[in-house]
Parts: sequence; structure tokens; C-alpha cells
Amino acid sequence: MKKRIFLFELFLLIVPVLSVPGFLEAHGTGYHVVEQNRTIVLECYYSDGSAMNYAETSVFSPENLEVEYQNGRTDSNGRFAFSPDSSGVWKVEINDGMGHKIQAQVQVDLKSKTQVKIDKSEFEKESKSIKVSLGISLIFNLCCVALLLCRK
Repeated sequence: MKKRIFLFELFLLIVPVLSVPGFLEAHGTGYHVVEQNRTIVLECYYSDGSAMNYAETSVFSPENLEVEYQNGRTDSNGRFAFSPDSSGVWKVEINDGMGHKIQAQVQVDLKSKTQVKIDKSEFEKESKSIKVSLGISLIFNLCCVALLLCRK
């Protein structure tokens, strides 16, 4: 009897915490290009709008995707800048060390006026799949708690 009461009290404590919308929201990442001159500036952020500050960043040139062209960290505003020296698809990896990672592909054309194109399709697919899996996980866990409480 005491075990049942304890589980019910635990359930009453957990449900209000899980009911807060901000708690359930997936914490994804994103980026956008701030400047499109000779210097490419990426601004990285989390899904809640906060800056992805001081995250490790690596840039790979189109000629060599194995060796870093440049590395460093984003600043306090989540920005990182690099100056490409050739045209092509540049790969930029941003990792905050806490499980959040961005892999951006920036198309640079040094001969044209509009020299930057961004491929966000990979990010959008990843963000949608995370939200779906979190929703399914939440439903599954709530069913497990309900079954545990109803168990005789």
C-alpha cells in the first residue's frame, strides 16, 4: 500500500514539471550568414534563440575535406568568421561540446556578386526528426508510467 502511495506522489510531482512547454521543447541548433562579402560570418544559435557562444569551430576547404583550413571558437554572440581563398563548397562544423553540432555547407563563388549559398536541408531534416522522436518518446514514457501505476 505504501509503495502505491509513493508512486502516486512521485507521479504528481513529475507531471507538473513535464507540463511546462519550455521543458518539453527540443533544444536544436541553427545558423545563418550575417555577411556575404569576402569574409563569411556565420551566426550560430539554439532553437530558443540564445547564442551558441564559445563553440569549437572547424572550417574545411573544398580542396581538402580532411585537414582544417581554419579552426577556432565562436564569440560571445555565437559568430564565427572566415575568409575563403577559393570557390566551391566549404564545410563548417560547429560543436558546443554538449551534444549540439551544426554541419553547414557554404557555397562560395568568388567571381560572382552573390557569392554565398547555404544548404540548410540537412539541418531542417535533423530538427524535424528530433522533434518527432521526442514526441514519440514522451507518449511512450507517459504510457509506461500509467501502466506502472495501474499494476497490481
